[in-house]
Amino acid sequence: MAKKSSLDKSAWPTYRRLLGYSLPHWKVMVLALIATAALAAVDTAFAALIKPLLDRAFVQQNQAYIRWVPFYIVGLFLLRGLSSFASIYGMAWVARRVVKDMRARVFNKLLDLPSRYYDRINSASLVSRLTYFVEQIAEATTTVLTSTLKDTLTVIFYVSYMFYLNWRLTTFAFVVLPFIALIINYVTKRFRRISSRIQDSITNVTEAVDEAVLGQRIVKVYNAQDFEREHFDRVNENNRWLSMKVVATRAGSSALIQFIAAWAVAAIVYFATQPSVLQQMTPGTFAAFMLAMLSLMQPIKSMGGVNEKLQRGITAGVELFKVLDEPAEIADGQRPLAQARGALEFRDLRFRYEGQARDALRGVNLRIEPGQTVAFVGKSGSGKSTLLAMLPRFYDPDSGSIMLDGHDLREYPLRDLRRQMALVDQQVRLFNNSIAENIAYGLDPLPDEAKIIDAAKRAHAWEFIEQQPQGLQTLVGQNGAKLSGGQRQRLAIARALLKDAPILILDEATSALDTESERMIQDALERLVEGRTTLVIAHRLSTIQHADLIVVMQDGAVAETGTHDALLARDGLYAALYRMQFSDEQGET
Repeated sequence: MAKKSSLDKSAWPTYRRLLGYSLPHWKVMVLALIATAALAAVDTAFAALIKPLLDRAFVQQNQAYIRWVPFYIVGLFLLRGLSSFASIYGMAWVARRVVKDMRARVFNKLLDLPSRYYDRINSASLVSRLTYFVEQIAEATTTVLTSTLKDTLTVIFYVSYMFYLNWRLTTFAFVVLPFIALIINYVTKRFRRISSRIQDSITNVTEAVDEAVLGQRIVKVYNAQDFEREHFDRVNENNRWLSMKVVATRAGSSALIQFIAAWAVAAIVYFATQPSVLQQMTPGTFAAFMLAMLSLMQPIKSMGGVNEKLQRGITAGVELFKVLDEPAEIADGQRPLAQARGALEFRDLRFRYEGQARDALRGVNLRIEPGQTVAFVGKSGSGKSTLLAMLPRFYDPDSGSIMLDGHDLREYPLRDLRRQMALVDQQVRLFNNSIAENIAYGLDPLPDEAKIIDAAKRAHAWEFIEQQPQGLQTLVGQNGAKLSGGQRQRLAIARALLKDAPILILDEATSALDTESERMIQDALERLVEGRTTLVIAHRLSTIQHADLIVVMQDGAVAETGTHDALLARDGLYAALYRMQFSDEQGET
């Protein structure tokens, strides 16, 4: 009930805001609305043709009038065709512009939202907003306007003509209007409630497909196809059921309105056929009046369909504006940063993920000199990845600070700060572009091919790139689906090499490589880290023995620091981890 109340209160402000996306195209909208008004007038003109046609052509048999009637009819149809085309095409043009503009706004907003936002929302929800939801608001801001204008003007023109023909009969016909208004009010509220639930169900359908497709290997190896089918059937059936509720509401309200109107028509026919009334009406007047009154049914019926689209659009608008109103990343630092030296300092750093009961980082203090290679080790959940995620400001600390070259990270413009860093993490992300575009991703201007090849060679990726059907121009597929895990990771390392940033972040950068490939990458990384501040998270402790500093983390805090030999001599946490891993490797051999 709370959700319904909130939605009711936000309906008009939401719709007014939605209309703002149509206003930049007001010239085309005005032309389309003028054409719509002409269309409504032409429809009324057809009804107005009945009275003189019967009275002058059939009763009076006026030959001069009869000769002009065909031209009049053809002219009306021509005007109606032109008006209909201009109305439909004009509003469709505006609608597609609204879809394009709104999708661009939402997509651009998604690029600027902080990582905290993505921690609490799933990708399927965002996809449904960019596809299904945006289509709903396009109809609400364009089709609804033309349909409402046409139906309203048609009603006004018909009613005015009916008053012109016989004001007493017209007044009698208006007895049914309060009943129709009550039905439309009920239907409006019901459409809005169901629309909200339908949009939730669309998100559930998208999410079910997304999980089954991305996890298809797990689905197959665990023979979970039946489970996924049943899950999809449930969400799919829920969407069908809600859609049928909309159809039932629409059909039921339309039938009820027509039933009420039928009583009004029957009463009017009875009243109009009384001898005292018949003496004051010609056959043409009576026929024209009945045609106009019956023609009112169509625009009144259409208003129910328009109302459905309006309520869907408003509900979709509420969800889209939630995304657009989310605060973007804070990127307003004013201190310019052309080239960092790479001196880093963590000062009493504390951070807690949203909705968690305990801190992920607890009072971290650490100083890193320019050009040092620092390795972070510890059990899963100890805070290693969270700490390094603070450097590019994927997250900002709840308290404490991170200093780069003596200044808080938040003092630098976000783009300048991130230009100083290259990242290779354990979740390699490639884009459905060519190999060359993935290696040179984000660089402006794009480097020449020789530099891309050089980076690929240093990452030991060139050997498999040469074997691809189109070399550097080979498309890698969605997230590098056409490549092996090790090949994807080597491309990510080549991307970091090409960026040539003063700070390098390696989060399990060699985790997907076999032993031979890992040795090659280690050779490349040893050359790469020279003169750069390098922060490494490595599962295999043997790969970080030569680091300048090893930081052992436990429960979100720094437990030990020192070189490999010094930490072994201390016989603390690091020594225990090293012995455990060494014994495991010995056991595997």
